[in-house]
Amino acid sequence: MLANHGHHGLSGEDFAGAAVSRPRSHHRTVKHGETLFADGDRRHTAYRVLRGALCHYVVWPDGSHDVIEFVFPGDIVGLGHLQDHVSTAQAMVDTEVACLSEAELSRALATDASLSARLASAADREFDVVRRRALGTGRRTPLHRVASYILAVAHMDCASGETGDILADLKSGPALANLLEIGAADLTAALADLEARGLVATTPAGVVIRDRLGLEALSDA
Repeated sequence: MLANHGHHGLSGEDFAGAAVSRPRSHHRTVKHGETLFADGDRRHTAYRVLRGALCHYVVWPDGSHDVIEFVFPGDIVGLGHLQDHVSTAQAMVDTEVACLSEAELSRALATDASLSARLASAADREFDVVRRRALGTGRRTPLHRVASYILAVAHMDCASGETGDILADLKSGPALANLLEIGAADLTAALADLEARGLVATTPAGVVIRDRLGLEALSDA
């Protein structure tokens, strides 16, 4: 069942004025039924709706849908931290949006507490999506679950995702095992296996990715 989480308005004179003054080349028109962005699309910018309306929703790995919000003129959509979108924004009518610069979005976040709260909600949603994808819809082994989760955390914790970044969130064994729905012994064995393959290294500070391509290949297997 679809769950509507409501409509959030945008305030802030500086930000509103900046969007109106942007050149037409920074505007996009999305026809009724088309998507502004979809799950898996590369994230380039956030958008402020100038006219029209969007339905912003997420499709979970099991195929179920949840409506996050309906987006109207003055609202911003496309918030998040991952390189790729995990949700979809579809035009309910012909819709025009302004593509925001990083500076414009930063000013909006600094002046609008509700927008900052929506960004935090977007981060929580991203975490939930990558966790569910790490678990998979089928019978993924603990090794594959752990490999997928390490990659997901790397994408969220460090935008670069470069080899050598320490993933401190992976220090808590019992909590992580519970999150991935595997036993503590299975988690320990999976991390030992990944380390033996030269894909990661475990340290007191957390897990370090040694071979990102190898980890991705194992996760996708």
